[in-house]
Amino acid sequence: MKIHVIVNPGAGRRIIQRNLEGIIGKLMLDNTASSVRVTRTKARDDAMRAAFAATREDTDLIIGCGGDGTINEIVNGIMRSGSGVPLAILAAGTSNDFATSLRLPDQPVQFCDMVRGGLYQDIDIGLVNDSVYFINVAAFGIFTEISHKTAREAKNTFGRLAYYAQVITTMPEQFFKNAILNITADEESFCGDFSLCLVTNSMSVGSMRRLMYKADVSDGLFDMLLLERKSVFPNLTGNPRTTDIFRSPALQYLQAAEITISSPDNEKIEVDIDGEYYGSLPLHIKVCHKALRLLVPAW
Repeated sequence: MKIHVIVNPGAGRRIIQRNLEGIIGKLMLDNTASSVRVTRTKARDDAMRAAFAATREDTDLIIGCGGDGTINEIVNGIMRSGSGVPLAILAAGTSNDFATSLRLPDQPVQFCDMVRGGLYQDIDIGLVNDSVYFINVAAFGIFTEISHKTAREAKNTFGRLAYYAQVITTMPEQFFKNAILNITADEESFCGDFSLCLVTNSMSVGSMRRLMYKADVSDGLFDMLLLERKSVFPNLTGNPRTTDIFRSPALQYLQAAEITISSPDNEKIEVDIDGEYYGSLPLHIKVCHKALRLLVPAW
């Protein structure tokens, strides 16, 4: 097996990167890998270019080592190549939402077992405005600016605590941001005053595991969560450990294969894709059903 490893040296979890050499050594020693090439990124879009190039080099498997943004770039490189080269994810970022949702291993022994096992799952990928792919989430509204404002050095040093600190300092400003939106989800169209919109592929978003509780990465559908202006905070009652927040009238949860979102006032609303700044509305998002082959564990 010819493996190409694409690693972001600036990703948050340096211990994972230190384990990478051991992983490569194990795969070479037991002849799982006949050759391993390593590319270390230095700038934005390096991972995308490296992944695209790897698909032209008779590569059998691409291993992406980095955070959600790095994995997004690699996915874009693979998808744009049209090659079908499979991907293995060694999560090394701050949130690692997609890897968390699929319980992908990040320890050397378990990761090597996954590579040796050779079990693949064809998963859905999102396509935004016919130009950019995403593997986990497109989002805007409350908290989407927080990742932009959180210094990379703080992310790498303090991990998720850096996000939480930024939430506290910007909370008053964020909670009172909202926008009038026109939304079409498959055949359903509606307009509303929203403070938050999430369009996701997996269950985990913003380090909140199983938030999108119906999500399935291979079902051909996005899961969409909307927070209406009706209430800044969802009206929760009962035990906070067991309360179903989706009973709140302020929240809408739906599933669709194709979603269009626009602002009737042409307001500039910033959008995140897989945790990185993308641009602004309007958005046309559609599912590329089972378009990416992903290496997964046997458990």
